[in-house]
Amino acid sequence: MDTQSLRNYTRAQLEVDDEELPDAILNVYLQDAFERTIAMDNRWPRNEGSWSLSQLPGNDGITCPPDMNIPSVMSVVATDNGYRLAIIAHENAEDQFVPINSSGYVEPLYVSFWAGKMHLWPRLAPEQSFDIQVRAYTQPIWDNTASAIPDLDPRLHIALCYYAIALAYSAQEDEVLEGVYMARWNRDVMQSIRAIMEPVHNHPLVLHGGSRIGGTPSYVIIPPTGA
Repeated sequence: MDTQSLRNYTRAQLEVDDEELPDAILNVYLQDAFERTIAMDNRWPRNEGSWSLSQLPGNDGITCPPDMNIPSVMSVVATDNGYRLAIIAHENAEDQFVPINSSGYVEPLYVSFWAGKMHLWPRLAPEQSFDIQVRAYTQPIWDNTASAIPDLDPRLHIALCYYAIALAYSAQEDEVLEGVYMARWNRDVMQSIRAIMEPVHNHPLVLHGGSRIGGTPSYVIIPPTGA
C-alpha cells in the first residue's frame, strides 16, 4: 500500500474525511506509527545491504554512508585478504592502541564506531589506504509522498493504520477505542515479526542430489540434528 492508500484506509475506519482529519495531522500519525514499528528491531530482512568502503591516505577514519544503520552492522571484512575485523568499543580501542603510526604498513584487526565514522585499529600509517566490505542494514526512512510505499514489510502496512487510528481516538480523548486499536497494532506487529524474522531452517541433506544409479534411487536423507 502506498501512503495515500494508508490515509484512505485510516479515514474510512474512522468514518471521517480529509477536512476532519487533514493530511498535515494524519501524516504525523502515520510517521509515528512507522517509526515505532521499525524501532522493534534494527535488522529487518528487506533492508539487508552491503557497502564497499575505503580509508584513504591522511584520513582518520571512514565516514559511514548516510543510509547505513550503524547499530545493525553485522561484519567488516578486509577486501584484499578476506579476513574479518573484530568490532570493539571505541574507548577500548583508544586505551589499547597508540593514536597513530608514523610510517610503515599496518594491517588493521579491529574496527570501532564513533561520531558516524568507522575507525580501524591499529591506526593506519598516514600514507596508507585500506579497503573493507561492510555488511549491515539500511536505515528505513519515512516518506509521506502520496505515491510512496512505506519502507517496511507489506505485512506491517495495515498495522500502521491501526496505530494512527489509536492516535486519532486519543486526540478525541476516547481511551477505550484508543486502547483497542493500539492493542491491534501491537498484536499485528508481534505476529508479523515472528514470520518476518524467522530464520532459515536446516533442510534434510540429500546425497547425490536424488540421482538414480542402476535404475534405483540412490540417495540418503539425513534429518537435522535433534529431529
